[in-house]
Amino acid sequence: MSTRARVVAPFALASALVLGLSGCSVLEDWGVLNSADSAEEASDATGEAGTDATTEASTGETDAQTGGVDQGLTVPTCDTLYSADLTAQLLAELRTNVGDTSEGNVGYGTTNQDLVPLLTNVRSDLRISCTWYLPASESVSVTSVAIVSGDVLDDVAGVLRGVGAGSAEAGGGTLFTIDSATSDESPDYIATEAHFLVDVPCPASLAEDSCGAWVTTNYAFGKAQPLTLDAARTLGVYSN
Repeated sequence: MSTRARVVAPFALASALVLGLSGCSVLEDWGVLNSADSAEEASDATGEAGTDATTEASTGETDAQTGGVDQGLTVPTCDTLYSADLTAQLLAELRTNVGDTSEGNVGYGTTNQDLVPLLTNVRSDLRISCTWYLPASESVSVTSVAIVSGDVLDDVAGVLRGVGAGSAEAGGGTLFTIDSATSDESPDYIATEAHFLVDVPCPASLAEDSCGAWVTTNYAFGKAQPLTLDAARTLGVYSN
């Protein structure tokens, strides 16, 4: 597959996904009413007991949801990947949010075939790749967020250095930039990439000695760096 095909592939996938997307939301309300058997029992209940019961119920709910441990960093949804300002900007440009396109070997924030397998091997609950595209054009951006082991983070940095990506220390991590991710294509066809790598505490579900966050964007006919940095800031892994 040519490099251009790999860049345009997310656009083709995006178009197909947009046509088939539909959704609905279901809201469920639960009510709990405690009653006393008698007026005497009701008068014996103290505010302190009520507070303790509320606290105990809240703690039980939290434990049920998180297993009683801090889950650490979690990946965002495609609706919350970018800041409100950047999301509004993309919508003003009439771009369409396709959602998560991380499937197979396309739909990721990089077209480098040494890096794509590293993303595909990340557990689905620890990665997401969000595609935005401009209808009736080849302008497509994909930003991926992945929580990986320290070894994988080192492998990513090694590949990026090997292809001559520019690098600079930023935000507590390292920002790698590639001004042209499609060197074998026409000079008129431009795609850029920006990768932000930073060490983070390991999530409780990831049994590793060290972990990192990998935020990467591939942008056909656009600048990848602003999208990568905005996503990293929104995720809370970029220190200003």
